Formats: sequence, C-alpha cells, structure tokens
Amino acid sequence: AILIFGLSGLPLTAQQREDFQPRNVISANPFGLLFELFNAEYERVISRTSSIGFGGSTIKNETYGEPPIIGTDEYGYPIYDYETPVETHQYVNFDVFWRFYPGSNRTRTYNAPVGWAFGAKMGITAVDGGTYFGYGFDLNRSFVLGPDDNFYVGLGFGLKRLIGAPQDELFEFIPTIRIANVGFIF
Repeated sequence: AILIFGLSGLPLTAQQREDFQPRNVISANPFGLLFELFNAEYERVISRTSSIGFGGSTIKNETYGEPPIIGTDEYGYPIYDYETPVETHQYVNFDVFWRFYPGSNRTRTYNAPVGWAFGAKMGITAVDGGTYFGYGFDLNRSFVLGPDDNFYVGLGFGLKRLIGAPQDELFEFIPTIRIANVGFIF
C-alpha cells in the first residue's frame, strides 16, 4: 500500500507540471557599438509575473567644437588641431533590477520575461570622474521570435536619480534607454 500511494504521486505530479518556460535571458545592444554605446543584461525569472537581473552600460561622448590652434604655417595662417576632442564625457553604470510583468487574469497569460514590464533599479553610476549611487524605474517591452521562440528582443526607457551628484554639472535625472537589446532566452 505504501509503494502504491508513494509511486502513484509521481505521475500525478508530472501531469500537473506546466510546460517548460524559459527562465533566463542574456541580451546586449549590438547597434550601439556604432555609436560607442554598449549595454548588456542578464535577467532571471523568479515567478510567473516577475524577474530579477543585472546589467551595465557605457557610452563615451567626445565633443570637437572649435579646434585649438597649435601653431602657424609658413604663410602665417593658423594650424588647427582637428584630432584632439575639446571635451570628453564618459558614462558607466551597473544596476540590479526587478521587473514586474502584468498578465491577464482573464486569459491566464503570465509569461515573464516576455511582454510589457515595469521595473525598479538601483546601482552605481560613474559620470565624468564622479561615482554616485542611483535609483530609478523603467518601462520595457520584450518579444520572442524564431521557430523555437528563443530569440529575444527587448526595448525600454527609464529614469535614474543620482544621489550626491553636483546639480550644476549633471542632470538630476539620467535617462536610461534600451534601444534594441537582442539576445537569447533559455
């Protein structure tokens, strides 16, 4: 009797188990490399409606403006230095995040990490030589494509507030953008 009840629970449990749902996403922004912008993320599903993860991004912006004069030629005309940028700004950040994927209770469709998501984030941001702690939110939309639904595309926008950043040099709120992260969901 113990063997019958003990072993009969296994098939019942197997019948109640849901189909395999992907739980991990690795994505990056390949298009940003053209603009010296790079970001990457790892996201892990923790329930049917939420996920946690971490990501980072970097961008380097060089402003050329009016080039400095480095001398004169034999006719007395100024020689300009077009090679050296006038200003260089660097942005590097690392965040941990939580995203909520609201589903439809009517249709019982809860499939994090696919669909619309609202999330909160916090982390470290380095801007122009200063490093600051920041927190913020983001709004995202993600899709899966391909014959096996394993090609991931994520878009998003958010704002992040830097604590202790000088207000005369930086914005109080830094925008965060996922232009088009592509990757794999597994």
